[in-house]
Amino acid sequence: MHFFQYSRALLAVVFLSTTAPVAYAQTVDVDTSVMSPTELYQYAEALRLGRGVDADSEQSLTLHAQLAQAGRAQSFERMSAIYFAQNRLEEAKAALEAGRDAGSELAAMRLATGHVQQRFGALSDPELGFAQLIEVTQNSDNANARYVLARAYEDGTGTNVQLDEARAIYQKLASEGHGPSIRRLGDFAKEGTFSDPDLIAAADYYRSAAESGFDYSWIVLAKLSLDLGEYQQAIDAYKSAIAANVEGAGAAYAKAHFLGEFGLLSDRAFGANELKTNAESGDVYAASEALELWERRSRRISSLDLDGVLATLDTKMRAGDEIATATLARAYRVLRWRIPQARARHTELVQNFGDQLGRSRVREVMYSSYDTGRHAQSRQAAYEMVSSLNGEEFSQAARALRATEMTAFVFLLQKELGDLGYYRGSASSVFNTATLRATMNFCRDQGISDTCVHGPLTYPASIDIISKLADVRGQG
Repeated sequence: MHFFQYSRALLAVVFLSTTAPVAYAQTVDVDTSVMSPTELYQYAEALRLGRGVDADSEQSLTLHAQLAQAGRAQSFERMSAIYFAQNRLEEAKAALEAGRDAGSELAAMRLATGHVQQRFGALSDPELGFAQLIEVTQNSDNANARYVLARAYEDGTGTNVQLDEARAIYQKLASEGHGPSIRRLGDFAKEGTFSDPDLIAAADYYRSAAESGFDYSWIVLAKLSLDLGEYQQAIDAYKSAIAANVEGAGAAYAKAHFLGEFGLLSDRAFGANELKTNAESGDVYAASEALELWERRSRRISSLDLDGVLATLDTKMRAGDEIATATLARAYRVLRWRIPQARARHTELVQNFGDQLGRSRVREVMYSSYDTGRHAQSRQAAYEMVSSLNGEEFSQAARALRATEMTAFVFLLQKELGDLGYYRGSASSVFNTATLRATMNFCRDQGISDTCVHGPLTYPASIDIISKLADVRGQG
């Protein structure tokens, strides 16, 4: 479809589905007809971001559509941001395509990175995105585009894994002070990607990344310092993260004190009081840490007002808080012995707030849908759901199935290995000799025998097997 036909169709949908702006901060009438294009754009952005006016995404969408129709290509990218926030992925993709065709370099970059990062869900095309990203980075020095390209090379997204290419881009970006790239070089040093692991070098990279403005690296540095037994450095790094307002830093610091992770410098009473006080006052990060501690008797903060924390999280979930939603879902699963009607509450959460679960959505859907009283029907339904997925979604679902019901995971494994020609028996959910032989042959061919030899159903082996199954499925 020609760009102008395409963009007119998109804009028509916007105008039909939104209303014209009628209020400024809900008290002052605004006549947008007298605004210049620049003033109208600024007002649309104020509405989108809630800067100086009450946020109104639908009004902002209408105004940006008007501006895009008048030739302001960057408004297409702003429209896509609104669509993403509303999880309207097809429209987000269409807006970016229209913006690219209208000449917006930013829209072209967002479109390419969106495909590579699979932000368009099932509509994502990583190979197309990678090709677009190559073109974008050849014509632009945009640091974010180059970083996403490096991650694609590193992860093999839309292309083959090419670690040397990734490192070269990270090194160039690091020389420009790009914090996330410095962090990745630290990860390479820590993991020994190109040589033996070097934790001291990794720590230096993480500190440099944090000091360059990538504040989350303070948390990474703190955890590495703990591994090195450098407790004061770990404390200092956590305090730097707190000073930089890194989300969750205070809760992580308090938890480390409570668990004695700082050795003789730990203050268990301080950690318990911080987590309890902040969790009960509505800090979702503190609530998440405190509830996870409650999963083990030896780690519980016994004085915690558990019911009050759960009620506060429920309120925040209903207001759209994703962390509160994920925390509640986990609590309903793991603390079901303590929470009345936990399974029913979990089911209601998944049904009504599942779009707020992020990466944990597949796991929670699996748990809520699997009926342990009807194994035969549930394992078949679970298999059909998992086998319909690919890539990371398949991996997440398979891991969730393993955590929910091991026999159902064995059923999935038998089906998958049967499709690949390794297993010729029936899918019985029983990990018999034939299943063991088929699994070990698969592990051998995939180069993960060293992990599987200790037991294919152990957690490390299962995770490796799932990852390799996902890779093989992606090649089919």
